[in-house]
Amino acid sequence: MKYLFQIWCVFSVAALTGCIRDLPVPPTSGKARAVVYSELVAGRKAEMRVGKSKPVGPDINNYFEPVTNATAQLLGADSQLLEQLHYVKDTSTNMAFYRGNTRIDANKTYYIQVKVPDTKDVTARTTIPPLIKVELQDSLRTTLNGRDVLRFHFNIQAPPANGKQFIVMEALKQLAQLDTIFTYRNVRYRVRDRRALFNQVKNEPGVTFVKDTLYLNSYLRIPVYTQDENADNNQVGGLNENYNSILFTQRGKPLNTQFYINATALTAGSTEVEPPIGRVLVNVKSVTQEYYDFLLTYEKVRRNPGLNSLIQAIQIRSNAIGGLGVIGGCSQVAYYLYYDNL
Repeated sequence: MKYLFQIWCVFSVAALTGCIRDLPVPPTSGKARAVVYSELVAGRKAEMRVGKSKPVGPDINNYFEPVTNATAQLLGADSQLLEQLHYVKDTSTNMAFYRGNTRIDANKTYYIQVKVPDTKDVTARTTIPPLIKVELQDSLRTTLNGRDVLRFHFNIQAPPANGKQFIVMEALKQLAQLDTIFTYRNVRYRVRDRRALFNQVKNEPGVTFVKDTLYLNSYLRIPVYTQDENADNNQVGGLNENYNSILFTQRGKPLNTQFYINATALTAGSTEVEPPIGRVLVNVKSVTQEYYDFLLTYEKVRRNPGLNSLIQAIQIRSNAIGGLGVIGGCSQVAYYLYYDNL
């Protein structure tokens, strides 16, 4: 944003007159910092996003600079190296994507260490929560405050005695790419990679081909809702607003709640000129408190970015030492919904 503040001033020259001044953001000499975002999910391979911050100033976009030459490492509780994550080309976000082969275990502690050239090293520690136990009581299509929604009734088992669970519920549309795999001389190819060869040999004897659906590492967030007064969203913006996530601090007893997702985003063609094709994911997660605090403050920032001089800015929580971002531990139950014709 080119201008952050509007300054109202009042002065008198025989009468009071109001004026507005726009103050451009001054240049800054602050050094860039590494930005790391990672959700370490029990049962899944380690992944993280890496970028670099930019100074705020006129005509500078607010996207992080992707870093494709970072050294991203996953370490165990004893600080011994488990593996170095490798860069994977991915254009779904403006941060570079790194992936490993180590599957994350519940109840274990991990460290990450990221080295980005010309910035301080980033380190962080997280302990993966125990596996979450969720029972889906029912689901149905209905309306909520005039909106077409899909409602889920969840029962989440209580945490251990005297413990807490930090619960996050979300809905995503995972995009898919439709393709054809063909076999030529006992070698398998994807049509998108070898289209010229496919067109040349597709009618030859012995050439076979089948349709294939490839799910991409690209997601669209679906607005979600709650009517539960115990949800921590109730302290953010009330029960009639849409959110990225519905959040609960669960103490001592089972959580019995209803979760709503916007039904207009379920099917390709409902919201886009060129609709995305894919599947819908509904995730119920137990996350670390640091990650929970990050997600909760992010919901607050969405409603109050703090760019008005009369409103105090909200600081996003972070556990990334030496840089920016968050590394969160997570166990989850995922529900997959298929509405599009693939």
